[in-house]
Amino acid sequence: MCKSKRCRGVGTRMRGHWYKTTVMLTMVLMLAGCGGDGAEAEQTVQTEQVEQTEQTLEQVLEEHFLAAEDAEDVATVVSQYAEETPDPALAEFLISYYQIPDEEQSKTRYYYNHIDLNEDGTDEIFVVVVGEYTKVSFGDPALILSEQADGTFQVIESFEGIHTPVTISERMTNGWHDIIYQEYGRGAEDGYRICHYNPNGGYQTDLSEVVDEVEPQDGTQIISNNFIDDMDKGNYMTLAPEEDGGSEAQGN
Repeated sequence: MCKSKRCRGVGTRMRGHWYKTTVMLTMVLMLAGCGGDGAEAEQTVQTEQVEQTEQTLEQVLEEHFLAAEDAEDVATVVSQYAEETPDPALAEFLISYYQIPDEEQSKTRYYYNHIDLNEDGTDEIFVVVVGEYTKVSFGDPALILSEQADGTFQVIESFEGIHTPVTISERMTNGWHDIIYQEYGRGAEDGYRICHYNPNGGYQTDLSEVVDEVEPQDGTQIISNNFIDDMDKGNYMTLAPEEDGGSEAQGN
């Protein structure tokens, strides 16, 4: 699902449990076999060896199943930064959609990623707009867009305010990937919002839920940028060239 060259893997999976278990079981069975060699071996010694073998086998199996349970709690999440190529058409659309006045356009940043949310082979655009004019108490506005053949944009979903990064889960609801982001500042209980797609209303319906913690699940984490670092380093794009010399391509 992640096609960016700037992706970096941050998740890990437990490996090697079956191999390790197989080796240990083989050693245990060899130990059991050695216990019966020699006609002169005392019966009591053989009994002790069998009991010890059974105890060792039980311990090995217990360790294996505990390791397997731990492995199920580890997810693979790929972290993806926002794309760095300025998109003037997208910027113009955002200016128009949010009715951003001229004096605020050069102060308003935008971050976006292309990602296929419904597995139809065509990427949607997930874009977040960051600035004093557009922000709300519980985050920054975001859109899911579909780019049409004529270069125009169709709004699939409009979020009033979210916090980044945004996780696109591998789990799907009604043919669309679940969307997860941290939620706070609304005055209600803080947590993580899991947006499940509803064909009759999109991502923001009663199918959406807020949870204290998100159970481990594979996915792609988009717009993983640190906005403060980006500001310090000038690594961002604005909707219009900055007055103090921003590039005409609306990027820095």
